[in-house]
Amino acid sequence: MTTQQDVQIGIKKETTYGTAAVVDTFFEFTEEDLAANLEFAQGQGMRYGKRVARADRRRLQAAKPGGSFTTEVVTKGIGKLVEAAFGVGTSTAVPTQTGAYQQLFTLTATDPLPSYTIQEGIPPLGGGAAQPQTFKGMVCSGFDLTLNNLGLVTIKWNWVGQDVDTSTVLASASYATGVDIFTFVDAAITVGGTVTVPTATALATGGTQVATIRDLNLTLDNGLDQNGYNIGAGGKRGRKPALGLRAIAGTLTAEYSDNTLRDAYMNQSDIALVLTLKRADITIGTSANPAFQIVIPLIRLEGELPKANGGDVVTQSVGFTALDGGVAASQAYVAIVTTETAI
Repeated sequence: MTTQQDVQIGIKKETTYGTAAVVDTFFEFTEEDLAANLEFAQGQGMRYGKRVARADRRRLQAAKPGGSFTTEVVTKGIGKLVEAAFGVGTSTAVPTQTGAYQQLFTLTATDPLPSYTIQEGIPPLGGGAAQPQTFKGMVCSGFDLTLNNLGLVTIKWNWVGQDVDTSTVLASASYATGVDIFTFVDAAITVGGTVTVPTATALATGGTQVATIRDLNLTLDNGLDQNGYNIGAGGKRGRKPALGLRAIAGTLTAEYSDNTLRDAYMNQSDIALVLTLKRADITIGTSANPAFQIVIPLIRLEGELPKANGGDVVTQSVGFTALDGGVAASQAYVAIVTTETAI
């Protein structure tokens, strides 16, 4: 028997695009909007005596499944989703830290991104068995990270796919053990300064730490193309979506304590942004801590100038865009310190 809380989402990287793999990694999620997005062609021919479009003139024209699901940032498992979004990831044992591994992700410069099978189980009202909905050929189009000073750190993972069916048997969900979450209290942010990007075994270092930021939103859009619906593909995308021009951007809200952000905006200075989440209360290996770090080597600010706030603390809502400075090998990095031996 089930209740409405007995939902599940699992994923598995595909060997062949659009050929369903048996999902074996399951994620706790807070919301989802995965959909079939079927498009139908309706005949428009006029016929004497008929005043309503005919049922036998309606046919499936295109299947464009997609949508998203949102997870909290946790200490194990999330690397699989980062790999889906970035395309390239490695896992390396951290020297002198037995049992600790660092996963490092960089933005792939080679088409295409990997594809995945995503299966969800949705329980019907009344306690019946959860019903499967299996999305095939799912490619991660990007993500939206949200961090604020009153909640958990969440990431919304966005997907586009090839097909969906309801006949694949629902996989039995199982979840990793020893999983902890990251929250706002685990966060540190550096804006500007000199940053050394992460390596296979070490987190990024350097930068100018700031203590006045209230929230941060960061979006990665892989710029996937919308084509591939070619003759002979049966109304489905016949190939993986191609990478386009990536967009990495976001906003942060900071209390106005000095002119660092104002001047960087006015001067269009090249600055680095580093968000580090670290569970200092948990030790793995000898002295390592579980960590999740996002590094953007070069951003430019969009504004704004400080404004009076009716006698309250003045804040700045500052937009930023990541750009290619021609120095860093990747325009964004994610590094994860975890007890997982592999991604």
